[in-house]
Formats: sequence, structure tokens, C-alpha cells
Amino acid sequence: MKSKKATKTNTSRIIFFTIAITYNLILGFYLRGFLVLSPTLQVFYLLSALPTWFLTVKINSKAMRSTVYTSLILIACMNIAYAIYCRRVFPFLALVSLVIVFIYFITFADNAGKDNLLTKIYVLIVFALIIVLLFSAYILVYKQDDIFLTNGQATLWDTDTVELADEICADCDTDEEKVKAIYKWIIHNFEYDYDCSPLIQYFNVRKTLSTRKGICYDFSHLFAALCRSQNIPCYVVDGDKRNNAQYHHTWNRVYFNDSWWNMDVTFDIVQTNTQENLYGFRKIKNAYSLEEYYYITKIY
Repeated sequence: MKSKKATKTNTSRIIFFTIAITYNLILGFYLRGFLVLSPTLQVFYLLSALPTWFLTVKINSKAMRSTVYTSLILIACMNIAYAIYCRRVFPFLALVSLVIVFIYFITFADNAGKDNLLTKIYVLIVFALIIVLLFSAYILVYKQDDIFLTNGQATLWDTDTVELADEICADCDTDEEKVKAIYKWIIHNFEYDYDCSPLIQYFNVRKTLSTRKGICYDFSHLFAALCRSQNIPCYVVDGDKRNNAQYHHTWNRVYFNDSWWNMDVTFDIVQTNTQENLYGFRKIKNAYSLEEYYYITKIY
């Protein structure tokens, strides 16, 4: 017969597995509109869900437990790096799932005994899948050549955003017409949020579209999201003013008519409201051209 300790451990494992899988299902449901469009988010979501399956088997040996801990630590490090580099909140939501698994193994797992062969094979397969996903995450976040079309880094959009972009561009035939239609729609439908002073800047497409307010970071990423969803190359550019390093700004560079164009949708939102001259579209040599008034800190 099983001992009371073994029964308690099995019950705890089932409870933790149920909590973790339920959390991941809820998270997946919330992100469903993004997951179908973003390979990057798909990979990080799988990195959130996959460690949960360590809870489906009884892991006794220190070697297997070390494998589990190594997996969790690697995933946590990649999520934190992704959150910092791409200014995304999602990785912190994914860490909740890792914490649940960590708590179980630290608090309830039995350290005695050996693992059977099937358990070893199972754990190593899950570990191998995690390594593949980590490598994929690295490629998607740091090594993509076409980041001007990427969904899932700092610029993230969902299926509703695509439907909106399709609606805005319904009567457009060329990329130039689509870009200018998106630009006009934004500058006439949004206002600058002078009360917003975020500690950490990140782009939330749902919030920006629902409030119709934002700051330069929000507007430039919204413009990029709408353009990229129409397969139009668009960069977001961060910079510091040359004569005032404390003044940070974000704008765009978009590609159409075989040329790159500088444009500042935030400036034009403000100028539209004050009825003053607009920045518009200004042709540049390439996507990485220097700025007259800003030191460019990041192009992404």
C-alpha cells in the first residue's frame, strides 16, 4: 500500500498541475487574438505552458530534478530578457506558471528514490522541447532580419487590429495610399495624453485603440502595427534630443514607392489639434539615416 506521504505528494502534484494548466488555459484564451498572428508570442506561450507537464510524473532523483530546475531558470531568464529588450508585459504573466512549478518541486517533491526509465525519457523529451523553444525565442527576438514586419516584439497587434487596418485601407490600391490612409486616420482620431507619465513604457494595442489616447511610444507603435499588418515595412525609432538628453521621443520610418520616409505621427496629432503645420512625410536615404535634431538610440 502507498504511504500517507506518497499519497499526499501525489495529491499535491495533481492540485498544482490543475492550477498551472488552468492558468495557462486562461492566459491562452486572453491572448488568443495575438497568438494566431504572432510566432514570437506563440513560442513564449509554449515556454509558459510546457514546464507544467513536469508535474504529470513523479520525479525522484536529483539529476532529473536538476534538469527541471535548469529548464525553469533558462525560461525565466529568457522571459526577463524578452520583457526588458522588447518592453513586453506578457513574459511576466508567463513567469506565474513557472513559479507554480517551482513551488511544487521546492515544497512538496520527494527527494528520495530513483526515477524509472519512462520518467527519465519523458523529462528529457520535455527538456529537449524547451531547449528548441528557447533557441527559437532567441532567433525570433534577436536575430530576425525583417523586424520591420515583425509582430511580437515591441510592436504587437491582434486580429482586431488587422480588421481595423483592412477597414481603413479598404479603398486603397497602393502601399502609399494605405500608409497615408492609416496616418490620416490616426492623427484625426487620437489625442495626446498629457497626464500619462509611465514608469515603464510598453505598447498595448487594445488600450490605445479603446482610449484613443497615448504618448509618442503608443502612437508610433500603433502606426507600425497597422502598417505591418498590411505587409508594409515600418520601423519604430527611439531618440534623444541633441540639445536636451532628457527629452526622449519615438517616431516612425515607413517604406513605400521604393523609398524610406520619416514621419512623426505624434507631432502631427498635436499639430492637427492646434491647426499648425504638419511634419508629414519626409524622404530619407535609408532606414538608418541620421537625424538632424535627435540622437537615435534604437531602431526596431
